[in-house]
Amino acid sequence: MTDPRVPTRGPDVPWSLRPFWVLVLLFFVLGPLGLPYLWKSPRFSQSIKVVLTVAVVAYTGLLVSETIALVHTMQDQLNALY
Repeated sequence: MTDPRVPTRGPDVPWSLRPFWVLVLLFFVLGPLGLPYLWKSPRFSQSIKVVLTVAVVAYTGLLVSETIALVHTMQDQLNALY
């Protein structure tokens, strides 16, 4: 279901709903907060939207787990200094 106010083709599609920029927003800028842009974009099929949603959630989970591991490593190293 697309928004009738958003054009589906041509140069009238806002930049934030074009595929390249949606992918940039999803994977480099907003992460899961960019999912509404993906789902509002008329240029992605339903199946691609589902696949990209799963990929963004997995990517975010990986980044969070790696950040937690990094913080634990830093805490261990700081504790070893004292």
